[in-house]
Amino acid sequence: MLKISKFTTGMLDTNVYFCYDTDSHKCVIIDPADHADHIINIIENELEVKPSVILLTHAHFDHMLAARELGSHYGIKIYVNVLDGAHMEDSKYNLSEEFSSGMSFTADEYETFKDGDILRFIDRDFKVIGTPGHTPGSSCFYIEDGLTYVPEGETEARICPVLFSGDTLFRFSYGRTDFPGGELSEIYRSIKDKLLVLPKETTVFPGHGSQTGIALEQRYNPVVR
Repeated sequence: MLKISKFTTGMLDTNVYFCYDTDSHKCVIIDPADHADHIINIIENELEVKPSVILLTHAHFDHMLAARELGSHYGIKIYVNVLDGAHMEDSKYNLSEEFSSGMSFTADEYETFKDGDILRFIDRDFKVIGTPGHTPGSSCFYIEDGLTYVPEGETEARICPVLFSGDTLFRFSYGRTDFPGGELSEIYRSIKDKLLVLPKETTVFPGHGSQTGIALEQRYNPVVR
């Protein structure tokens, strides 16, 4: 069964997600924001899972400060959209030069994916939905075979699709577009044409703030007005 845990950390209160399978105990780390020691403690002493990979929704420093240390500690790879390569390798683009002490990766320290790719981890398909606007390579991860639950008043379990939306889609809002590589018209198109067309029952886990759902965003997100 799929489970999702969240740890909010870093100077910008970024959501780190642990997406794991209760049978195999394998785990996908999404956006390891900061404080690798705390993340390791959660993984090993609270969840008791084994990380398989690190996925980045985009290459801003507040979503990846702990990525290198975690990757080395567990011997796992870091994946990011190929269009965010410049952000990975330039501290000005990834904003760490402005907000932090500056950090960057070399090209051999990470792997890449692209829009439309299907990444297979923890025995599930993570569909990459490229959503440019916040950064050129901003991406969301869609798991159709998501969370299993029994609705109140019912006896049969249902499967709720899951979307990790990074800084593209927030609860009744969307990501900033005034950083290097950002574009307002692109993030509008990304949300309207790629995300709000997903099944209404999809649960959305954003990069900051509380979770939401596609049905709610179809009604209340400002991009639809």
